[in-house]
Amino acid sequence: MNRYSIINPSILIGDRSLDDQLEQVRQAGYSAVELWWPFASPNPSTGEVDAFLGTLEKSGLGLVAMNSYEGGMAEGNRGIACWPDVDSDFDSSILVAERVVRETGCAGINVLYGVRSNEESVEIQDDRAADRTARAAEMLDPAGAVVTIEQLSHIPGYGLRTIADVQAALTRARSKAARGRILIQVDLFHMFQVGDDVARFFTDSWRDIGHVQVADAPGRGVPGTGEQPIDELLDLLSAQGYERTVALEYSAYDGDDPFAWPS
Repeated sequence: MNRYSIINPSILIGDRSLDDQLEQVRQAGYSAVELWWPFASPNPSTGEVDAFLGTLEKSGLGLVAMNSYEGGMAEGNRGIACWPDVDSDFDSSILVAERVVRETGCAGINVLYGVRSNEESVEIQDDRAADRTARAAEMLDPAGAVVTIEQLSHIPGYGLRTIADVQAALTRARSKAARGRILIQVDLFHMFQVGDDVARFFTDSWRDIGHVQVADAPGRGVPGTGEQPIDELLDLLSAQGYERTVALEYSAYDGDDPFAWPS
């Protein structure tokens, strides 16, 4: 698997139980995972969090990154940072994330911007998302985790669709944070989809990157199934001095084995 020892099973085999997901990841030879929000609500019970942590510990896998509450992925939501009237839900999910960070060593919590409403100005929603992202960074800093933000190119109405959108959001959030670190979660698939200049971004802004997710394009398969020079780009990023995490986040595969790589 070359440089890839981390994978996101949430996107790949998320229809299976977490225990089954992690066991398959372990058997496939990976050492760590990143995960979407693993609970049904923003404020799971202590018992639910205990069970999640127990399942993760039993697997023997590390946890390097996790989404905060996304508003219900099954319903098509991708974050709540820009939504009105959800401060309690947002803060509850960050408090849960803080416990996960403290007990697992998870390095980053990803705060998704969300789909904008047509009933408020973009500026109001941008400002609200920046406030919450900054607050998450302040809450998670004592536990040692960074907050990341990312683009999503395929969700209609999502607030951050290009890397330029993410960089603008990063500036807004950092201006509001009294403490903590806010970085960018790079998803190469989305950068490829919108035609972002990955090489230039890696050269000019690598210090702003907190985590990298990898899938080829088109198709969102493993590297080598699309048309992108992924290895060359990751070599470039490493040459700049990037030493943080890189994870596979593909969803398409051929045959019966979701972990099989092209020959």
